[in-house]
Amino acid sequence: MKRIYIAVIAFMVFAVGCQNPPQQNNVTIENNTTSGFDVNKLAQFVKTSTDPQVLEKAINDPKNQINNLDLDKDGNIDYLKVQEPGQNQLKVIDDVSPSESVTVASVNITPNGNTNADLSIQGNPSYVGYNNYYHSSFSFTDFLLLSYMLHPHSYYVPMYHYGYYPPYYSHVRTVTTFRPTSSPAMSSRAPSRSSLGSPSGSQRSFGTRNPSNGVRSGGFGNGSSRGTGFGRSSGSGRSFGRGGGFGRRR
Repeated sequence: MKRIYIAVIAFMVFAVGCQNPPQQNNVTIENNTTSGFDVNKLAQFVKTSTDPQVLEKAINDPKNQINNLDLDKDGNIDYLKVQEPGQNQLKVIDDVSPSESVTVASVNITPNGNTNADLSIQGNPSYVGYNNYYHSSFSFTDFLLLSYMLHPHSYYVPMYHYGYYPPYYSHVRTVTTFRPTSSPAMSSRAPSRSSLGSPSGSQRSFGTRNPSNGVRSGGFGNGSSRGTGFGRSSGSGRSFGRGGGFGRRR
C-alpha cells in the first residue's frame, strides 16, 4: 500500500511539471550608446582645418558640438584624438581606457583631377547613428586641409591619450539634447567587407588592429599603418616624440 501511495505522488508531481514547463529567459543584448558624434560637422572642420592637430582641437572644443561620446562611462565627454595612418587618410579615435581604443570615424581624401578633391567619411554606426556616411567634393581653394595632405610631410600621430590631455581640454558633462546634424551629403552606409577586417565580439569595433602596427604618440612621425576599418587597439605603448608640448593628467 505504501508503494502504491508513493507511486501516485510521483505521478502527480510529474503531471504538474509537464503542465508548467520552466520559463526561458530571452535576453536581448543591445547597444546602449546613443548617437554621440556628428559626422556632418566633422566634415566641415576637415574642410577648414589646416592640419590634423588643428582638427583635433576643433573636435574637442565643446562649442563646436561635434562630440558627445562617453565610452568610459564617467559622465564626461571623451577626448578624441586624430591619427594619420596613411596617405590622404585620417582617423578619429577614442581611448576608452589606458589599454583600449576604438575608431569613431575614418576620413579619406581623394584628389579628383587638378582642381577638386572628394571627401569621404565613414562613421562607426555604433556611435554616430543612422546617417553614418558623408561624401562630397570640394575645390582645392576651399579645402584647406588638402594643402597639408598633398605636400610632403611626416604623418601626424597624436601626442595625447587616455588620462593625459592638452591644457585646452576640460572635462565637460555630456548633454542629453545632443543630436547629430545632417545634410544632402549624408547617407546610411555599412562599412565594406574589406574595411571590416576580422570582426571581434565587441560592439565597439569592427576589426582588430595588428599589435605589431601600434600607433606611436608624439606629434608628427613616420606612420605607415594604412588600415581603413574600425578597429580596437590594446596594450599600445605611450612614448612621446617630436610632437612636443605639455599636457595634464586626469
